[in-house]
Amino acid sequence: MLRIVLATLVALWATGAAAQSCSEIKFARGASSGAVSGVVAPGESICFLFGSGAGQTARIRLSGSNNVCFGIDGIDDCQEDFSFRTQAATYVIRVHQLFRSARTEPFRLDLSIR
Repeated sequence: MLRIVLATLVALWATGAAAQSCSEIKFARGASSGAVSGVVAPGESICFLFGSGAGQTARIRLSGSNNVCFGIDGIDDCQEDFSFRTQAATYVIRVHQLFRSARTEPFRLDLSIR
């Protein structure tokens, strides 16, 4: 029982630490979409945060490389284009390489919320 409690606490701490290093996707005033871009190294992931209200539709699209995909913590993994109905919550998106390569891979992540 103690092992389960300790494992749960470590997982919660790791999730909190990971969320603190994520960049927030911000929209220009009055806009309903935004974009971020960068490069992802082999074996690593880059995380981004966004918040939404309940009942909205979020669409996330990824471009720039055929070897990059994103996952949304607790919702889906390894997508290039994904839409879903949101809760009033903060979501974490992780961009990573689909197949590990010896080089960095460029990406552009577009997010719209309607």
